[in-house]
Amino acid sequence: MRDKFDSKSILYSDTLIPDIFLSEYLPLLSAQAVKVYTFCCFVEKTERSMDMFKIIRRLDIDESELAIILDELTKKHLISVSGRDIFINDIKAIEIDRLYKERTSIKPDDLGEKESVISAINDQFFDGNMPIYMYGCIEQWFKKYRFEDPVMLMLFSISNEKGALTRNYIETVAKDWFENGVKTVFDLEALFNERDKMKDIQNKILKALNRKTAFTQYETDLINKWFNEYRYSFEIIEEALKKTVKISNPNIAYVDKILSNWYENEFKNIDDLEKEKAIKDLSPNELRMMVSEHYQSINMKNSMIFESRKAEIFKKSPQIEKLYNEINDLHFKQAFSPDKKAIAEDIKNKNYEMALLFKHNNIPDDYLVRKYDCDICKDTGVNNGKDCTCKVEFLRNFSLK
Repeated sequence: MRDKFDSKSILYSDTLIPDIFLSEYLPLLSAQAVKVYTFCCFVEKTERSMDMFKIIRRLDIDESELAIILDELTKKHLISVSGRDIFINDIKAIEIDRLYKERTSIKPDDLGEKESVISAINDQFFDGNMPIYMYGCIEQWFKKYRFEDPVMLMLFSISNEKGALTRNYIETVAKDWFENGVKTVFDLEALFNERDKMKDIQNKILKALNRKTAFTQYETDLINKWFNEYRYSFEIIEEALKKTVKISNPNIAYVDKILSNWYENEFKNIDDLEKEKAIKDLSPNELRMMVSEHYQSINMKNSMIFESRKAEIFKKSPQIEKLYNEINDLHFKQAFSPDKKAIAEDIKNKNYEMALLFKHNNIPDDYLVRKYDCDICKDTGVNNGKDCTCKVEFLRNFSLK
């Protein structure tokens, strides 16, 4: 049973914090989690038991907040919680056990191949004092990500430049490279070039918006969407940026709304925008005349096709011509006759006779049915009082010659 230290004993005593905690865990923890962990290390040394009430009382932390902190520490395997009791885990033993498993999972042949690279990393970035656990990490990264030797060296070089030669930071970068298809130095160079290009574009966007602060992750994701999903060039994005002069607070969300609208309307490049602009520059009368002429030409074309087919069939079968004219006359009489039912029966019988003649002469059933470019509006451009989709498509594809 451990006795509590008196104040004098505490004055001359030390609480040991493992170096592995300082190098690998501390950078990943919240400030409150570091505070609770170090206090737990102190209490674990000086007192027989440690529970949540003691931490709440001594550190003046709310119970709900403490629960979140303990969950954070538990997920990192720094502590174990049983009921209201808290126990400090031996992270040195955990790391040694993990390292042993990693090293024994590597094939012997792989060790020999990468020994020179690992030695170079040790000498160049750790002055010959690389942490023991890092050997296993490097071997695992070679196996997991299949990097060429120069790529692995570059991975440590960049991490060193950032002052972050920690396992978690290095693996985060390695995973990012792997997910972007990096295996060779050529892949890595292409990725760097692409990111330099994106950084240059982002700077241009910042300047266009007269903005001093960097983009948030949300805004960066929107910008990436314009290039990766919409496949827009900076030229078309610049056109959207120009429209921000209309608002008092230019922002990325406004630009995204413009670009998303263009994308939904299938505007793919500057030419498509110019077509849209050409339509907007027309006066209402000019636009109406242009649309009218468009549908007149369609109707004329289809009328000529229809008349040509009639002449072809009537020449082949005068009986069909006779029936066709009789049916048209009956339709006219039906409009003014009080006995519409009787005339409808006559029309039905004559249509049946015509169908037999079509079959006898090997003529398709719908050969004398008037064809339309748009079956929805019958080539009028109007559907239920609104612009038909064919008219919208025509205006979209319109271009001034």
